[in-house]
Amino acid sequence: MTTRDRSQTWQLAECLLPGLTLSRAEELAQRVSAELLGRPHHGVCFLGSLLMPGDEVLLCLFSGTAEDVRVVSERAGLPFERILVCVGIGWRSATGHLR
Repeated sequence: MTTRDRSQTWQLAECLLPGLTLSRAEELAQRVSAELLGRPHHGVCFLGSLLMPGDEVLLCLFSGTAEDVRVVSERAGLPFERILVCVGIGWRSATGHLR
């Protein structure tokens, strides 16, 4: 990994939730967003979620340190199993450029 790659700190909160529905996943995402609006945590940004309904898994992507993401997730009541460091490969920015 290059220095630039290491400077992009993304974290993935892995939630394994039996019976997970789209509406429940949306509610959890709203709780995280509300937590960050109500009590901004310096350096943490909620980037969105991926729902795998067939596996009852919700992956919530954040930028920020693992410890800060853990604090925000716990305060929001996000029922995560673990926080994973991740590296984006081939992601496109909003302008369509590769990162």
